[in-house]
Amino acid sequence: LIYGVPGQTLESWAQSVRTVLELDPTHLSLYCLTIEPGTPMQRWLLNGRIQPPDPDLAADQYELACTLLAEHGYDHYEISNWAKPGKVCEHNLTYWRNGDYLGLGAGAHGHAAGVRYQVVKQPRVYLRRLEDAAAPGYPLSTAVAASHTVSRAEAISDTMMTQLRLLNEGLDLAAFAAKFGQSVSEIYNGTLDQMLEWELVGLENGRLRLTPKGWFLSNQVFYRLMLEENEIEPRS
Repeated sequence: LIYGVPGQTLESWAQSVRTVLELDPTHLSLYCLTIEPGTPMQRWLLNGRIQPPDPDLAADQYELACTLLAEHGYDHYEISNWAKPGKVCEHNLTYWRNGDYLGLGAGAHGHAAGVRYQVVKQPRVYLRRLEDAAAPGYPLSTAVAASHTVSRAEAISDTMMTQLRLLNEGLDLAAFAAKFGQSVSEIYNGTLDQMLEWELVGLENGRLRLTPKGWFLSNQVFYRLMLEENEIEPRS
């Protein structure tokens, strides 16, 4: 379901959620509308055909959905995802844990062995490329259009931002320190203290998690967690 849509009211959104709940799905994903550059909706916005989305209304819609879904037994396990017990999306958990996954087929994206890559989009080009010379080595192939070696700063930032999206699981601080050779507090120092003080994140049982307040301000939290390479010390 999409909320934050121009013309959508709190009442119409509530009706949409209640209608879906009548179908009793095992899993639900709810996303706030993002108007992308170059899309018809952006053109409608620029020429006044639609009004800009109201961020306060979108926050109210999100909060209402949280309440309704909790009342119907759904576990809010990721910022934008809810599931009945035992029905979480195992596929997407790999992304949210910043794990490795192979992108196979035209247009696919992959992340493995510290490399992010994109396969060519056209199926004919993809098939022709696979007949070329030997592949450059795992995880790449001759059909890869672009690849990028993930830096240490990017890997840390990605791990923080993806795992904090998991509201129950959060970030395992010991596993983070073992992987990167430094603790979260060593790397983020005052930034972490500030977010704790503002009650955007919380520490419990060795895990760092977003608070309910942090759910609504997650983009601001993630922005503060993005690192440049010169902001961290080398691995010891």
